[in-house]
Amino acid sequence: MAEVLSSEVVVIGGGAIGAATAYYLCKEGAEVMIVEADDLASGASGACDGFVSLQTKQLGSHLDIARESVQMFPSIAEELRKMEVDIEYNPCGGLMLATTADHLKELKARAKKLKSAGLEVEVLTPVELKEHLVEVSKDIKGACYCSADAQVNPIKLTLGLAQKAQELGATILRGCKVENIVVTNNRVREVYTTAGSIHSRRVVCAAGTGSNQIGKMIIVDIPILPQRGQILVTETRERMLDMIVSGAEYLGTKANIAELMPKDEEAIKLGLGFTAEQTASGNILLGSTREFAGFDNSTTPDAINAIAKNAMGYLPWIRDLDVIRSFAGLRPYSPDGLPILGTVKGIKGFYMATGHAGDGICLAPITGKLMSELVLDGETSLDIEPFSLYRFK
Repeated sequence: MAEVLSSEVVVIGGGAIGAATAYYLCKEGAEVMIVEADDLASGASGACDGFVSLQTKQLGSHLDIARESVQMFPSIAEELRKMEVDIEYNPCGGLMLATTADHLKELKARAKKLKSAGLEVEVLTPVELKEHLVEVSKDIKGACYCSADAQVNPIKLTLGLAQKAQELGATILRGCKVENIVVTNNRVREVYTTAGSIHSRRVVCAAGTGSNQIGKMIIVDIPILPQRGQILVTETRERMLDMIVSGAEYLGTKANIAELMPKDEEAIKLGLGFTAEQTASGNILLGSTREFAGFDNSTTPDAINAIAKNAMGYLPWIRDLDVIRSFAGLRPYSPDGLPILGTVKGIKGFYMATGHAGDGICLAPITGKLMSELVLDGETSLDIEPFSLYRFK
């Protein structure tokens, strides 16, 4: 007979969002069980770059919660360092490069709006850009610089948060699939898993691209699609990039901004956008794509070639580096590219923290904190209504 377990809160998903949610719940003294179908950071959180970027966020609530989240990283880094976990948090700043006059015009207009919203964004001429990036393509017409942008190691962040949650009493069930969620009298009562039944009246769905499947168990449509992002990893080199770097087309494909979309047909199909960062170990990560390819998380020759060619168009010195591997991750994409946070009407005890697309790492701290508040207090310190599931109805 299968074992019967119990927990005050069950968190479904062991990625950055699930780990952060468990971390903040445990800090408040809650009894938490993380249920992960594979292993911690085995999904999108283990197959992405470490961008903690503010200038790529949509104006309004998205930018508001991102700013709160970014401010939480230093204290998380400090707390996890005491456990000898280095999440490689680096408040390095970020550049967004424009290759055309039209793109620069769009970035300038956007920078003005971001500044009005309180985010310090500086528009740089090609000459000013050279103070930040010595060797850059002659095609670059200018850039936006945001000093608040940062980077982090996404795998170490996820594992560190989960480890701290565990130290505070959380139970982590790896290789444990959720098979059904029992709801009686409009209340979550039980979670059936491959490891046995878990009695719980509170369940947080932080299942990323698996969220739609979890929603079906309680007859709720959580509109999440997997969006594949492919990234190249170069050999280690001496310090060549002091900040995170992206191209205007990256923002175009990310936020569906027509004026910043790539013009090339293949690039549009791949959702190609330039990103580059140098990790603490010296490798350079080059990206990336945004493709709807179902649940296929393999890399493709077309994308690898397109990413490499695109990167050399921005930073010509990249042609001298050897690419040692590539990887792809499936981002949980919602119809408007914004997270889905909150409760489900008519079902008590079911909470959603999903749909972060490529922003899961940046938004993990604030999402974890807000979900902890919602689960334990029934309300949140920041308004999450703009991220409600019901905005799509």
